[in-house]
Amino acid sequence: MNKAELNQSLEFLNNPTGELQIIMYACFEGRDVKKLDIKAEDLPPIRQMFVDSVNRAVIEKEEFSVIPLSTADERGNCFYEYDLDLPEELQVLEGVIGNDDLEIFNFDIDTFSDIEALVIVLADDNNEISIYKKLSPIEILGRGGYLLWKSNQRLERFDKQLLRISPSFQVLRVVGNVIILNLTTIEKSFGFHDVIMREATIGLNAIRDLSIVSNIETLEELINNVSFARKLTRIARNSPVIQRRIPNANIIEFSRTHPAISNKIRYSEDGSQFALDTKVSKDLFIKLLNDDFLTSELTQLYYDSLAKDNIEAEAEQIENEVNE
Repeated sequence: MNKAELNQSLEFLNNPTGELQIIMYACFEGRDVKKLDIKAEDLPPIRQMFVDSVNRAVIEKEEFSVIPLSTADERGNCFYEYDLDLPEELQVLEGVIGNDDLEIFNFDIDTFSDIEALVIVLADDNNEISIYKKLSPIEILGRGGYLLWKSNQRLERFDKQLLRISPSFQVLRVVGNVIILNLTTIEKSFGFHDVIMREATIGLNAIRDLSIVSNIETLEELINNVSFARKLTRIARNSPVIQRRIPNANIIEFSRTHPAISNKIRYSEDGSQFALDTKVSKDLFIKLLNDDFLTSELTQLYYDSLAKDNIEAEAEQIENEVNE
């Protein structure tokens, strides 16, 4: 899914002739989900709040692109399409759709303080999206300590809990695609850590199979570092160097001659392997396998490029659009 397709799939939210409905669910620890029973006349302003939020956070971000989560890197202005194993916590985005068997939130047995997240479904007769909103501590008022409220001219203790619904959200599901708005957010939530560790291990094994690093243990030590593990995930699924089976000798030779890498990585005594003994060398090695070092055909200048697009794929897409 690209940004234009994402925008198109969200157009129904702003259709003035459509009857847009909203349903809200509470997600609890242990993955229990219950429907929130909200007074009918209070639903329209909540619905509009989230429509406005989707417009601001997604549709109006014209400079943003959509990239697969497995290719995530340090570039900005991106939304991430989840293409890894979907954590159980996010499977609720699909599980609530059309599920009439869910219980209603009951104040006799349920409390706001036990809610971890909200799922908001916006739908008309033909379209739907589900939004995942992780609750912050300030959105459950009265979770700890005391609340004071104005009564006449005095402050009095208010011993109930309040649920504050704000427009922010972290994830949305649309036409079967799960879109992550903020990478930093999911690194700390949604079971993402376990997923990325598994993928990073696959990437590490792919490097091990190359036999191109003399001290592979220096990469193994970083497998629990989420930021570095994401870089290994890119290798697992998208390394052009590995996918095209570039010979080790060619990789070594390239590293010796490219200005961005030469003299910044050490080699084994016989020169057939990399000896990764610094953070800089490890980062450069990962960039090397992801083919991030480019040379301009026109100027012969050298670049370290994250946002590479496959020219053949782009040309094919343009041709398809012309034929349509």
